[in-house]
Amino acid sequence: MEGEPFLIVDFHTHLFPDAMAKRALHQLLENTRAYASLYGETRAHTDATAAGLTASQKKAGIGLSLVLPIATSSRPSPTLNDFAAQVDRMPGLRSFGSVHPRNPAFREELHRIRELGLKGIKLHPEYQDCFADDPEIVAVVREAAALDLTVVFHAGQDIGMAPPARCTPARVRRLRQAVPDARLVLAHMGGYRIWEQVEEALPELKVMLDTSFCLPNHPEEWERFARLIRLAGVENVLFGTDSPWADQQESLEAAVRFLEEYGFSAVEQAAILGGNACRLLEEQP
Repeated sequence: MEGEPFLIVDFHTHLFPDAMAKRALHQLLENTRAYASLYGETRAHTDATAAGLTASQKKAGIGLSLVLPIATSSRPSPTLNDFAAQVDRMPGLRSFGSVHPRNPAFREELHRIRELGLKGIKLHPEYQDCFADDPEIVAVVREAAALDLTVVFHAGQDIGMAPPARCTPARVRRLRQAVPDARLVLAHMGGYRIWEQVEEALPELKVMLDTSFCLPNHPEEWERFARLIRLAGVENVLFGTDSPWADQQESLEAAVRFLEEYGFSAVEQAAILGGNACRLLEEQP
């Protein structure tokens, strides 16, 4: 890849506090094994700690990784977002926060996330037992938009859960109608393994996409992914891996091959691999 050097940003990673990383990783892997017949075998590529992620990104040549935590309990608790704020201050790492849509104190917590300096939140309808257009999620997204927080959604199927997906283009369309000014990112190229639906709906959704868990794992879909990027607009696409569930180095190499094979210019590659993320995270490219 030719052109001026630029900061490569992985917009989609996960980690846990050191004390719980091993246990959390084991449980999540057990979940994926239950659905291996649907999605294939999955393994972890780091130990899901901050040190493990930092070592992985250094090996891959990635300059910055964004961590996306998920609030899985509706009980009010500052612990998750306090840890996210700690991660956000670590060299080479940034973090979003998260709230559970059924947390009765979600508004207060969203304001606290903003005060902590975090630039966005992650919502995962599968793990949070909500649909993307449920009133609870609409309320969270509306408040996040008012606070200028980016909202990243897990979209499409999840390798640790059975279909059907709870965040689909049809539901995102209804969410967008309810909150037209929200800044939304749909992970996994807009909807994991429901990309035909994404392609049909994408022009009217006005969302950003990330590439996590897609480019190295689904080369058979590369032609469609190239179309999705053009439909979304290069300025609305973010490189991501889903580490530890995908290897950062392998994912970056696949992304570069894909972008070159499908004729994306050096300027466009730089935007997708880092520039767009830097704009959202207010980082120097």
